[in-house]
Amino acid sequence: MSTPACPQDRITAWKQKWNESPFLKAQGLEVKETGVGRVTVRLPQVQPTQLGGGGTDNELNSGVLNGGVISYMFDGALGWAIMSALMDLPEAKEINPTDLRQFTINLDITFLDAAMGSHFEAHGRIVRVSKSTAFAEGDFVDANGKVCATAKGIWRVFWPRNKIVAAR
Repeated sequence: MSTPACPQDRITAWKQKWNESPFLKAQGLEVKETGVGRVTVRLPQVQPTQLGGGGTDNELNSGVLNGGVISYMFDGALGWAIMSALMDLPEAKEINPTDLRQFTINLDITFLDAAMGSHFEAHGRIVRVSKSTAFAEGDFVDANGKVCATAKGIWRVFWPRNKIVAAR
């Protein structure tokens, strides 16, 4: 497949590849941009290996999702929300999207209730993006829309060395 010439087409093609991540596939996760700076990571079907949260064992009858699953879903949802917001900046149209990097500095999760059910969603949204740092927050909900956990985090942003980005 050839690389699209138009900057917006490059960004769109890059976002469409999010679901091709080997990690996401192995965990049964799907990612979808729901707006600029807003992303949902969905677990459409809980796998037996993802159970065992809340001090339970990982048998199917426990029905409690492991907190580690919630953590990596939040890390993805908030991180991709940041990338979505960064890709909307004018500077992003001047770079190859794969050259933009970010990593988690801090991810604070508050577990409100046991996450029980067959499918879940982590919703991430941007709070603020600056030249080198981004802030995001989110909610983790069960199939009935009950919020089981909330998160907020800080990410470090790395633009390509040859691109100077105006402070936001």
